[in-house]
Amino acid sequence: MKNSEYRLLRRRLVLFFMILTVLVLGLIGFTIGIINYYAELYSSQGLLSNTDFLLFYRNHALECNVFMFVFALMLLLILFLSIFFHNMNVILQTFQGEERRTPISFYIFPQFRKAQEKVNEMLSKRNASQMLAIEENEHKNELLMYLAHDLKTPLTSMIGYINHILDHKVDEEQQQNAIRIAYEKALRLDELIDEFSEILRYDDKVSQLNLSKIDINAMLHQQLTGFYPLIEKRNIQLDVDLPTDFYVIGDFDKLLRVFDNLMRNAINYSNEHSTIAIYGTQKKSSILLHYSNEAEQIDADSVAHLFDKFYRASTARTTTSGGAGLGLAIAKEIIELHHGHIHAAMEKQHIVFTIELPLTQEVFL
Repeated sequence: MKNSEYRLLRRRLVLFFMILTVLVLGLIGFTIGIINYYAELYSSQGLLSNTDFLLFYRNHALECNVFMFVFALMLLLILFLSIFFHNMNVILQTFQGEERRTPISFYIFPQFRKAQEKVNEMLSKRNASQMLAIEENEHKNELLMYLAHDLKTPLTSMIGYINHILDHKVDEEQQQNAIRIAYEKALRLDELIDEFSEILRYDDKVSQLNLSKIDINAMLHQQLTGFYPLIEKRNIQLDVDLPTDFYVIGDFDKLLRVFDNLMRNAINYSNEHSTIAIYGTQKKSSILLHYSNEAEQIDADSVAHLFDKFYRASTARTTTSGGAGLGLAIAKEIIELHHGHIHAAMEKQHIVFTIELPLTQEVFL
């Protein structure tokens, strides 16, 4: 509860207690007046006997009045505390997940109702987070199962070729070919082990930014140089169109990781003999960066889950491409840490990833 809401609740509680006190004391005073009137009336007429309460009251008026006032105040305090602790108990039971009807007192003290609503909202978020964690764990276990199976395939091939070489059942040309194939299988095995490591060591430690001014144009051109061997291997063309003056304030290493993940994703899932287009536009307070590549058609549901941890679209899960399904999830975390946005969309035969980054992070520091 915010300080302003706490102060308002305190004022409401004090005002409510004061109003109740005035009403109760007024009622007690009115009652005492009636009793005193009839005690005097019947006494003057000689109608009171020693066993009558009115005679006892007339002889002990001060003590009776003090007793009634104290008794009324005690009942009032008990009532007030009962209402307060009942409200707190309702909020506690709500926090424990029990269904409770909203008591009438919550409408007198709306701060309690707001607290209950916030508790319900927090519980909803917690439940959603738990469901997401369960789904992520299922994805993770499924991927581990796939990777465990995939690990056996190149390992079996390597053992087979190496056994042939050791048994001297191949000539020199076949031996060289076997060594080459075993080497390729070893490389694939290394990639799969890296994927295992990526899954097992993954956590949410993308939490801090080391800010500096970044020339996105220069960063991307320098980065893309390292991808040309992979691009040429798959007969893919690269089309880059970025503004000359294309700067943001951000974390260089983390943004480089984002662009690296997006580029690897584009290469892995692009159709051969297609084009990967990277283009950017400048807005008043942000930049837009688009990665577009021709790929197999992906349904809307799969596109919506592309940024989920440990998720890979079923059509893209193969033994030769795709990682542990963390690249895009990490990219999203980093972009959101920069107070930006990233989303994907299918546009005809192309999948387009769009990033929006604010020009500066100063307003968020």
